[in-house]
Amino acid sequence: MQAIQTKFLPCTDAKDARIKAFCERGSLTVGYPYELSGDAVHQFAVDALVERFCDQDLKAYGTPVMENPWNGPYASGSLPDGTMAHVFCLLP
Repeated sequence: MQAIQTKFLPCTDAKDARIKAFCERGSLTVGYPYELSGDAVHQFAVDALVERFCDQDLKAYGTPVMENPWNGPYASGSLPDGTMAHVFCLLP
């Protein structure tokens, strides 16, 4: 498994605020979910990226979403540079 990092992207003259979720497998940028706050904002982006990976695995390999390791629980924490890391916890 890979850790997923997320970071806040502030608004610019051309774009609204966003959250980017990224790892070696790929990345996804979502609009900032103003209805959420704190860690939930970053978890929203992780969940969107995980959903994409699960959809890709279902189409490519037939892996059911509920059996996909990307669809498991994860722990989150902040890094010194202000990004957040989300690490998957494998259950026995």
